[in-house]
Amino acid sequence: MGTESLAQHSSGVKRQEEQLLVDGCRRGDRESFAQLMRLHEKQIYNFTYRMLGSEGEAEDLTQDIFIAAFRGIRSFRGEAKFSTWLYRIALNQARNRIKYLSRRNFFARQTRRADDGANTGSESPEGLADSSPTPEQWTMAKDLAAQVQECLNQIPPQARQILVLRDVQGFSYDELSEMLSLRPGTVKSRLHRARAAMRDCLSEKLE
Repeated sequence: MGTESLAQHSSGVKRQEEQLLVDGCRRGDRESFAQLMRLHEKQIYNFTYRMLGSEGEAEDLTQDIFIAAFRGIRSFRGEAKFSTWLYRIALNQARNRIKYLSRRNFFARQTRRADDGANTGSESPEGLADSSPTPEQWTMAKDLAAQVQECLNQIPPQARQILVLRDVQGFSYDELSEMLSLRPGTVKSRLHRARAAMRDCLSEKLE
């Protein structure tokens, strides 16, 4: 069996296992849902952190997403992958939370915090590479991570979500098309504009 066939087989097995867990959730089995959470919570948390730029808000939103998924699990019919269905919920929840926080100037306050002290010791959810960096490298990496997150906070939410899903989490154009209910060409054009906005923002900060 070739490498591609092995990958396809592994993907198929994972989807079957997920479907068994989904079936358990539909029957009200909380342990099945807990297993689904463990499979996806790291990626969902990373998405919410990148969308909101706050660990506390990301934790709350991640919890809300899984609560909404548990309550709506009976509507999942298996026509798409479970992860696609879950990210649709995450996108809707994130949009609503961003609107709520924007009305309270949350992102402006986040930007001021980043400007006042990018070196507070906090890390992104993925952390830094475990390569024994020097203190100078550690500081530079944290500064850059803070500037990237600050720029993410400043670009429009629609651009932010597609950039995070593609460039941070690695979803394919086809997966994004399905998640966002957009044609692949529209996905590519929006991603192009989002990357341009990030480049412009980072160029200003790194001058």
